Amino acid sequence: MACVSDIKVLRERCVRCGDCIELCPQSGDSVSYPVFISDGDTGEIKVENPESCFGCMTCFEFCRASAVIVSGAPPPTDKQEVFPARKVISMI
Repeated sequence: MACVSDIKVLRERCVRCGDCIELCPQSGDSVSYPVFISDGDTGEIKVENPESCFGCMTCFEFCRASAVIVSGAPPPTDKQEVFPARKVISMI
């Protein structure tokens, strides 16, 4: 599993919407070692486990404030490996 060399959330740009946590397949309440976490008191988004990131770039692409910076991600391919981190309850 490829991992990125560096991932950051720019505090001065972050609007604390939580989209990075919700959209990242390696973050959220059901993930043991999430890439992103939210400080419960301030809502500040932090990178907790960068080694869990496999470089899908979802956080970077969907950040409404362009606050997520990812360095060293593998180049996108037509066949991106997927590593599900959440339990599937139902398929629609």
